[in-house]
Amino acid sequence: MSHSQTEILARIRRAQHSSMDAADVQLALASLGEAPPAPQDCVDPEENFFMRLLRSKASLEIASNRSEAVKLISEFLYREHNTRKVVAGHEARLAAMPWRDGGVLVRFDTANAEDSVSISFAKLAIAESGTLVLFSGRDNPASNNYLVQDHLVIVDAADLVADYEQAWPVIRSLYGNNEIPRVINFISAPSSTADIALHSVLGAHGPQRLHVIYIGEVTNDLLVSAQEKALTLKA
Repeated sequence: MSHSQTEILARIRRAQHSSMDAADVQLALASLGEAPPAPQDCVDPEENFFMRLLRSKASLEIASNRSEAVKLISEFLYREHNTRKVVAGHEARLAAMPWRDGGVLVRFDTANAEDSVSISFAKLAIAESGTLVLFSGRDNPASNNYLVQDHLVIVDAADLVADYEQAWPVIRSLYGNNEIPRVINFISAPSSTADIALHSVLGAHGPQRLHVIYIGEVTNDLLVSAQEKALTLKA
């Protein structure tokens, strides 16, 4: 935790035991200025994002455009599940994807027990921890993030931010200062647990696999570097 973050929390605790009102707290927080950037294992945010994803046992594919992304999704569905069918929420960017380019049959609905795969479009991605930010609500059922065996998530390069300090202002800007999504899911890995005899088990309370399709111009050297660092980074 940075010095600024520590000072913010300390002032909030002091405020809870004083006569400061909400306006005083806001002024005190504003006086601290912006928090310094979070330390990362790679200089390049994209490389850090890929490395963290791969380190957490998620899988990753790169597409240069939406049409290529659909084709990768189609290949994944047929390779892993022998189908072109997938369930998705009513999120506008999902509806606008060129699904016909890959022959993908999308059912815009809430996932049920018979669905093996769902697909989501991340609102944001956080390079610091390799995290996907998803909003749950009427157009993005939370069930689609948890009930399926494989969760496919599309990430647009324009939605990648360096750290959580940058993510929250963007989240607020998407909804306005006085509104927030019903649920915000921060997803950094497939569902897993080691509660039983310390053996790691995937899919204990959610998807067994998290597969990310990143849409952006990425060099092969950068991807290879991220893969190599994912293998050597300490947990």
